[in-house]
Amino acid sequence: MQKNPQQIVLFLAAFLIADPLLRLLSFKVATGMSFELVWDNIITNGSVSIYRFLEFWLLTPLAGMFLLTFSASATLIYGLLTLYKVYALLSYEAYAWPYFSPTPHVGAIVITAINFIFVLILFWPVLKKYLLSYYLKDIWDARGRYECNYAASLFVHGQSEVYRGYIKNISSGGVLFNLYQGDGQKLRVEHEGLLVIELEDRQFLSVEVRLVNVSISKKFDLFGMEFTNIDPRLSLVILKILMELRKKKLMAQVVS
Repeated sequence: MQKNPQQIVLFLAAFLIADPLLRLLSFKVATGMSFELVWDNIITNGSVSIYRFLEFWLLTPLAGMFLLTFSASATLIYGLLTLYKVYALLSYEAYAWPYFSPTPHVGAIVITAINFIFVLILFWPVLKKYLLSYYLKDIWDARGRYECNYAASLFVHGQSEVYRGYIKNISSGGVLFNLYQGDGQKLRVEHEGLLVIELEDRQFLSVEVRLVNVSISKKFDLFGMEFTNIDPRLSLVILKILMELRKKKLMAQVVS
């Protein structure tokens, strides 16, 4: 939770605590009925499902109050509650309480969508580290990984030794580095550093990397590296390199 902006959490907590009132307002706008009629409709017919009644009035505001503790467990509870809200909308029974319509009111859908967006914001660091950067990325990298032979030097943070070798293949997410100069035994998974790649025409590409795979043998030392701190400019440079390698691969296939 410490990594989440405090202002976002405070705003979100206030939004959740006011959630029932916002839903009442959305009902009024969607139906055109007076506040008194909307209120009577919700209260009078809420007894048809005590659980749904408590869900409407208490669960979301309680989640907002829990968020004010700025704890990881409160964030998890909020995330699970929001997923449940999405499920409740998708499994909505026509003309059931509290909407009494064929489908949920647009206001309720918008409020749930906003909550879902906030969940993505709060959990983005976790999703990026444990899902997007390690799993989904591998799917796309496998489709866009190209063999190459670029000379490269690795400068590991906190070490004075320079590791030299060449890039065996490259993708949008990282490279496979073949080490031929330097003590590979000193390199470990999670080591970070600067990789300087010598491209064609004496051009150089410097990119921050993290070691994610180490394979040391008698014949060769291979190190899988993940790009980190990639800004839009670097992404375009890497994309250009991949397009050029792809073009060469296609031309080679045509010739053969």
